[in-house]
Amino acid sequence: MNGNPTYHAIALAVGTLLVPTIPVGILAGWTPRRFRGRRSAARPYAWAVLCLYTLMPINAVPRMLDASADTVTACTLLGFVSLAASAVFFIRAERAVRRIPTRAS
Repeated sequence: MNGNPTYHAIALAVGTLLVPTIPVGILAGWTPRRFRGRRSAARPYAWAVLCLYTLMPINAVPRMLDASADTVTACTLLGFVSLAASAVFFIRAERAVRRIPTRAS
């Protein structure tokens, strides 16, 4: 059921290097050009992506450790909590974008 732990470790390492870098930067105070003037919307997006990132270790680590099927299932169900939290943050970000006045043409 768990597959080869090497593949899970490689995917987790690559995902850890690529996914959380920009959201952590945003939460530390850096703002990408795309979000200039919409800083209030950038933070919920960053939290949403970090919640999505937590799915990686939650699902990969039990499989890498060759955990029992019950443990893998419990971690997968815990991943749905993280997924729901990211959906809430994406909704908050969309509402923040709508509250920001647009420039007049």
